[in-house]
Amino acid sequence: MINAYDRLADELNRIPNGFPRTDSGVELKLLAWLFTLQEAGVASTLSLEPRTIKEIAEKNNSGEAEIKSLLIGMVKKGLIDIKREEGKGFLFHLIPFVVGFYERQNAKIDHEFAELFEQYYKERFHTIMLTEPSVHRIIPMEKAIPVDIDVMPYEKASTYLDQARSWGVLDCICRVQKRLIGQGCQHTVENCLVFSPKSGAFDRSENIKALTRKEALDILAEADREGLVHSINNAQTEVYYVCNCCTCSCGVLRGMVEYGSENSIARSDFYAVVDKDQCTGCEACLERCHFKALAMVDGICEVDKACCYGCGLCVTSCSIEAISLVQKGPEELSPPPIDDKAWRKERAGSNPQ
Repeated sequence: MINAYDRLADELNRIPNGFPRTDSGVELKLLAWLFTLQEAGVASTLSLEPRTIKEIAEKNNSGEAEIKSLLIGMVKKGLIDIKREEGKGFLFHLIPFVVGFYERQNAKIDHEFAELFEQYYKERFHTIMLTEPSVHRIIPMEKAIPVDIDVMPYEKASTYLDQARSWGVLDCICRVQKRLIGQGCQHTVENCLVFSPKSGAFDRSENIKALTRKEALDILAEADREGLVHSINNAQTEVYYVCNCCTCSCGVLRGMVEYGSENSIARSDFYAVVDKDQCTGCEACLERCHFKALAMVDGICEVDKACCYGCGLCVTSCSIEAISLVQKGPEELSPPPIDDKAWRKERAGSNPQ
């Protein structure tokens, strides 16, 4: 007999982000950790399209007061989203597992949940990264971008920070999860940036530390010093976070390292080149490259263009400026979807259920 968790799992898997099922059923254990059975039943009747309390109550054969209480409770737990629309009042809608309600649990997960996620990651979650367009996209270190070229606004973190009116930082869910199972790396945990077009958006948040714009830029600079890759959701607009990722813990980049998925993350509009006359062969750049795109040949660094994702970490490590980023030619450029809706449409057309 199909229960509420099965129905919710199936509904989540219909979202373009995906929530693939497993033979072991570990995904149901994850949902049971997050949702009560009653919550799962109501959530399984939601979709990405916002619905009124009345519509949701009718779908669940329940009273509006009871349904409203459940929905508000799930919003507070970070499991679904709420919006307000003139003439309709409050509307509620489902959100994906990733990127979605999983990331909102970083202050709540325990060892049990972390172990369940790791099992799910190895069984099926990593297959989410095989579908195009990629969930995440790399943006280069801004100081590595040549100053004498026109750069698309979506390639610069400052574009998104400048458009925001609130900035915040929270713990990286990936590093929290890996540390809980005893496999943590040494990188900073509190460095996932979020921002909002609404003033004071994070002032009362329990899990997000409100920042100034300068403090947000300082975190990006520190990520560069640590050798972390900037990544964002794979769209030109509606970008509200910057992750600072490593191959040790990041659920996206691990797909490349552990499963060889080149589609795990979309590349930037750049790739690195080396001035062989300038390079001294110091190898400082090699350890900064997460993508194994650099190698020493006859004492000089060379770039494997096919492996370069254009993050710029090698550029910022080179004190003599022997490495630089070069913008791809028009035939090589692949602009990201214009917004999240366009991303979902493209993704839905290629998602292997």
